[in-house]
Amino acid sequence: MASAGLRSCAVVFPSLLSSSKSQFTGSLALPSVANAASRFSMSAEWMPGQPRPPHLDGSAPGDFGFDPLGLGELPENLERYKESELIHCRWAMLAVPGILVPEALGLGNWVKAQEWAAVPGGQATYLGNPVPWGTLPTILVIEFVAIAFVEHQRSMEKDSEKKKYPGGAFDPLGFSKDPEKLKEFKVKEIKN
Repeated sequence: MASAGLRSCAVVFPSLLSSSKSQFTGSLALPSVANAASRFSMSAEWMPGQPRPPHLDGSAPGDFGFDPLGLGELPENLERYKESELIHCRWAMLAVPGILVPEALGLGNWVKAQEWAAVPGGQATYLGNPVPWGTLPTILVIEFVAIAFVEHQRSMEKDSEKKKYPGGAFDPLGFSKDPEKLKEFKVKEIKN
């Protein structure tokens, strides 16, 4: 009982053992704390104890080795999945203010969102105001042509990094000027 108390005291106050005049010096063995820390790995894994897939080397932002179905084994598929994930995440992040701002301004309610685009007599409305371009089919055609143009322009870029991140055809805020800042933004974006 006394030796356990001395051991705990020695762990908390190791300076007591360093003095040759200390009454605690002797053949007291301190418990080893290195055994738990030596097994700790600095690389995050999607499932501890499972090997990291060879095609996920950890070089991409947010890469923790999660690919249980092996969908990213082909490099061109992996790049396309990364690109798709970023685009869908950006749309989702834009959707949140699109939902919250009208509610905060008292212009509508998300539960009644289907009523915002009601088409009384063929005239499309948005938040109760008539849309100047006429009927809903006209608006859908305009939207389709605009999105098709933007996606075509994006698909013409051959460099996969320029497709996914600022620095290609569209960088109005100059995010790609500083490589260190761009690397930090990449990690922040994938975490969101």
